[in-house]
Amino acid sequence: MDNTTLLSEFEPKPTKQVIEYERQLFQARFSPCGKFLIASGYDATIQRWAVSGNETKRLSPCLGHHAWVPCLAFIPTTERIVSADSWGQIAVWQYADETPAPVWKNDAAHDGWVRAVAVSPDGQRIASGGNDRMLRIWSAADGKLLKEWPHPEKIFSLCFHPSGSSLVSGDLKGVIRDWDIDTATVRRELDARVLYQLDKIQECGGVRHLSFNHDGKRLACAGQKTPGGGFSTGFPCVLVFDWDDGQLLREMQMGKNDDGFAYDAIFHPAGFVMATSCAFPGKGFVWCWTPQSEKPFFESTSIPNGRSLSLHPDGRRIALLVSKSANGNGRVLVQGVYQGGSAQIHILEF
Repeated sequence: MDNTTLLSEFEPKPTKQVIEYERQLFQARFSPCGKFLIASGYDATIQRWAVSGNETKRLSPCLGHHAWVPCLAFIPTTERIVSADSWGQIAVWQYADETPAPVWKNDAAHDGWVRAVAVSPDGQRIASGGNDRMLRIWSAADGKLLKEWPHPEKIFSLCFHPSGSSLVSGDLKGVIRDWDIDTATVRRELDARVLYQLDKIQECGGVRHLSFNHDGKRLACAGQKTPGGGFSTGFPCVLVFDWDDGQLLREMQMGKNDDGFAYDAIFHPAGFVMATSCAFPGKGFVWCWTPQSEKPFFESTSIPNGRSLSLHPDGRRIALLVSKSANGNGRVLVQGVYQGGSAQIHILEF
């Protein structure tokens, strides 16, 4: 399929569906059944919407986290989701319940910020990691700790290979590790160090997101190329690797060196990568790019500040989460109230 065909068939176009939320959100994901849209928030909540055709209905949230909820993941063959917060808590929820309560939770799963969770393809194990440089494996059913081992650097992203044979971690310094879970050893490392830089005394960048295509032959990682000091100084970038030999297939760099981070990248079943990026304030791309091509076949800045993308199971709709925040610290009060950020989830269609 050439770029002309891809552009005509797979140009994501905005619809009139825009979900508004009064606080900022980190991620928004369609459930595997396609009936729910679940989002994790800066306000320690997990927000839920019922999805029916072109209609969405806001449902009661999942409550019980202590702080930011930067990551979540669905547990296959169940109606459960795992989430984690910046105070070290992990919890599993029955997300389709009328008023969800934790199935189980661990308030001290990690020492501080949990940046990533991932669920094995069989739904039996949950992996977690973050700033405390520990990789932990939990029973998805009851939260029992199954295994743990130290990680060389802060963990920014995790994913399981579709076969379940590997757990993959991405860290602050741009190293991707292929882990054998049974032995807690590294089989090999993939080089994404272009996404990290020590700028004077500040460490910048990191592998912000990892995802495989459907058959596990390609791995995408998202971040910022040549990151520097200051906010969002660098190029949004997605790296695509051949999983069999670990070689870099394509570097998908976008925009200018102040256009922020690529925060999310996923494969469409048609073989291309969809990605979104965010810079502060008011910048960011949505783009589609086949690893075989030198340039993207679609790119847009019409909906900036993208934080996550989720493909509906029908393959024709995308939930694009954008973060909306006023510029700068020390903002003046408006009628005595500090003006925080908000979020929108735009539904796009092919």
